[in-house]
Amino acid sequence: MYKIFYENRALIFPNIEEKDLDLDATSPQLETYEVEKIHNFLRQWLVVSLQDDVVIDHVSPEVLSAALCRTFVMAPAAGGVVLFDGQFAAIQRHGIPDLPKGHVEEGESVADAAIREVEEETGLKDLKILQQLPSSWHCYLYNDEWRLKQTSWFLMTTDDDSHVQPQLDEDITEVTFLGAYDVEWFLKNTYRSIADTLAESLKSIIK
Repeated sequence: MYKIFYENRALIFPNIEEKDLDLDATSPQLETYEVEKIHNFLRQWLVVSLQDDVVIDHVSPEVLSAALCRTFVMAPAAGGVVLFDGQFAAIQRHGIPDLPKGHVEEGESVADAAIREVEEETGLKDLKILQQLPSSWHCYLYNDEWRLKQTSWFLMTTDDDSHVQPQLDEDITEVTFLGAYDVEWFLKNTYRSIADTLAESLKSIIK
């Protein structure tokens, strides 16, 4: 199941998986009526104040890929769930509990970007990636341009919390470690894109 989040609502494609998408879809044969229809729907969905999720179950991965490429500028990002002493590192950004993450720079792998961003936003050092977690997808308007951010998440570990320091110039005011009793609170109060995407992983990892 593939989901795109905008604010607190989701566009859900139950018959499509992330691996089915080709966001370099530029083949001329995909410039069809179906692509235009999905593109127009996406534009409408972004600007209409709907409160409920919307499910679309009759679209092919090829058509959706082409429509996404027509609608959005892709903004790849990466971040981490960092384990330390049975807990995971969370940040407070704009007063909202969050996970450290940031944009992937040109020529940088998503794994390298995840480690760099976690280090920058938390001060944590000696990070080691254990495995890749599900990606989250959310869209936002930036300089009159709609962007679609795929955040590649990684499970990481560290043995050193002595350098913890929130990145104040990124509006991060606190770095904390949360345990099993905090997972539900975190999922309830963080962004929905993170909660829906990583809930199962966090609950299975933090016990």
